[in-house]
Amino acid sequence: MARQTEIEALLNSLSKEELIRVIAQVVEQDEMFSNSLLLRYAKGDHSQQIQTCKKLIDSIVKKYVGREGFIPYRETYGFASEMLKLLEDMNGAQDESLALEIALLVLEEGIAAFQYADDSDGDIGMLVGEALEQIQEIAGSQDQQDISARERFFERLLSVSKSGVFEDWDDFRIALFRICAEFADVEKFREQLKGAIEHQIASNANNEYRKYSNEALLQILFQIIQDYGSREEAERFVQEHLQFTFFREWAIEKSMAARNYRRAIELAEEGEQQDKQFPGLISRWKVARYEAYKKLSLRQEQMELAKELLLDGDYDYYHELESLFQGDKEEFYRSILQELKKANHWRTWDVYLKLISEKNDLEEMMVYVRANPSTIEEYAARLSSDYREEMTQIYSNYIYSAASTSSNRKGYQRVCAILKRYKKAVGKPSQEEIILQLKAQYYTRPAFMDELAKLT
Repeated sequence: MARQTEIEALLNSLSKEELIRVIAQVVEQDEMFSNSLLLRYAKGDHSQQIQTCKKLIDSIVKKYVGREGFIPYRETYGFASEMLKLLEDMNGAQDESLALEIALLVLEEGIAAFQYADDSDGDIGMLVGEALEQIQEIAGSQDQQDISARERFFERLLSVSKSGVFEDWDDFRIALFRICAEFADVEKFREQLKGAIEHQIASNANNEYRKYSNEALLQILFQIIQDYGSREEAERFVQEHLQFTFFREWAIEKSMAARNYRRAIELAEEGEQQDKQFPGLISRWKVARYEAYKKLSLRQEQMELAKELLLDGDYDYYHELESLFQGDKEEFYRSILQELKKANHWRTWDVYLKLISEKNDLEEMMVYVRANPSTIEEYAARLSSDYREEMTQIYSNYIYSAASTSSNRKGYQRVCAILKRYKKAVGKPSQEEIILQLKAQYYTRPAFMDELAKLT
């Protein structure tokens, strides 16, 4: 900072002619500085300024790309920062057309940079996001009454959306389409946008990986219909696209809101059949069906489905089941435990552990710890009153086992950390006894002896 102040003072002391000579010398030596200077202060026409911007972008890329044609991890932030500075310099420019063109240039180069830069920290993604945000702001600031200006902006955005740079980056193309939708209040623009989106959907038709892109594109079309079409058109559009999650969920929500619970159940069941290879979606449709059963007071159907959801790993449905069950609650609890253990899946084991913990079932906890000694630390405090002797034995054996598999300081530190927790659960005398045995057994390991000494 002191050196910068010193340089500023020096420059202020120079005459105009001397200052010009200094700048001319820097410009001759630094292409990027030269282009930046021309872009910011030159009075050239629109096309000249765009060409200057392209040269500046090229000089930034050239500065950071190495001989291999790639920007390494450590340089990516600097590259993104300089590109972002270019974007920020044009933010709020009076010539919105020029600001748009420069934002589009930065956007396209940013997307291209995913191919030649290490974006592990997301710097390139941040740059692209900022460019899209600036394009959105420029589009939103257009005078609604100036149709010709809006048409120029709209057609330019639609034209750029067809660029090959978006070929493997559907999300960014879709973002541009969403910006274009701000112009959909004009019928001509609306029809052009619909045509472009429909063409993109058709292009994606035979590509299974682009199914989710098509869903996002269809949502834009659906929003346009909702805003400018009829209710019948919107409902027909939804029915035609129920194979997509968004539209099936929308239809179910509308059916529930209209109290057409039978239709909601039909839609949910169809979804389960359609998406049977996707467990997450099946669960989503089951939850929707359950809510419809609940509204119709279909108690038996609720119980059957709640049990399915519980065994699928959704713990909340235990309470639903318990409230629906009219017999002995303890008997019900035990029967559910047996079903959870029989299922033998990690999701059901998670439910099982939550359930025995909530019920504070010490007997079942002890059964689990006997089978899984490594979990003793989690349950030691609760088991210490009713199963103290057995708990202590399992805990101490766990420590000896951990010690036997440790061969470096990090491992010894882990054993000593367990011993500290053991002391809180069982007491100092028992801890000291284990420490003495470990010292006797592993006296040839100085690092272990050192760590154990810290406990006494």
